[in-house]
Amino acid sequence: MAPHAQILFPPLELASCFAFAIVRDTRGRRLNPTDRLNYFPASPLVTLTIVLDGQIHMANALCDFDALRFSDPRPRVFVSLPQPGPIVSWSPGAVRAVAIGFFPDAWHKMGGALDNTDLPGAVEAAAEAFHLAKDADAGWTNFCRLLTEVWTESKGDASVPQWRGGARLTDWVRHILLQSAMSGPGRSVRAIERRLKRWTGHSRQALEFFAQVDHLHGLARHAKNQTAAEIAYDGAYSDQAHMGRAVKRATGFSPVRLNRLIETEEAFWCYRLLSERF
Repeated sequence: MAPHAQILFPPLELASCFAFAIVRDTRGRRLNPTDRLNYFPASPLVTLTIVLDGQIHMANALCDFDALRFSDPRPRVFVSLPQPGPIVSWSPGAVRAVAIGFFPDAWHKMGGALDNTDLPGAVEAAAEAFHLAKDADAGWTNFCRLLTEVWTESKGDASVPQWRGGARLTDWVRHILLQSAMSGPGRSVRAIERRLKRWTGHSRQALEFFAQVDHLHGLARHAKNQTAAEIAYDGAYSDQAHMGRAVKRATGFSPVRLNRLIETEEAFWCYRLLSERF
């Protein structure tokens, strides 16, 4: 039986295109309605979601259960733009879906926009191949093969440092900040900010926020015997309160409450899964 949730990493050819994919399959599981909620942290990535079975209702912010339950379901293939805050989704029954987190600069190179959810034609064709495959493994193989063709044509040559790829957002942010400083005319702060906004949809400050929270996620995974104050120090926060505000901004919850929810609640499966990157 396939796992109920798993994280997939791209083949080498696509490592600079998307960070990872997460798969959720609740078929055959007995879950109550609130267990069918899915909580996700803020993210700088563009997310392509392919719904293979069931329905997904989604809000672009944390909201009460009834508001989510009575919203319209999303299409079987849809795009979510980078999220400055946490989001939540819900399925009324069993669902099988895969969500692929694209680096926004890669999405932009493939013809995707960072201010609307239109799907580039070539990416849409790759997503459709997922639906047409006989099973999820074959779908993933087909998707990656077709996307590799698109990405190879899109990324082009450059005289600036090339991103080799990776699942840790901190590394990508460091790369894109360096690339923005070395590319194009103008080396002023304003020129660099314009390039960042055009390539990623984010300001430098926002990207640094995502990088710091991602780094904190990795620290927290391995900080079994450290105090919160020590983790805050290692994460380059000014103090524990500063760290707490950052965590709440990214997740909607205080660090203490978030840790408890991750340990005990089915709906926080994505947080547990994303820890596997570290």
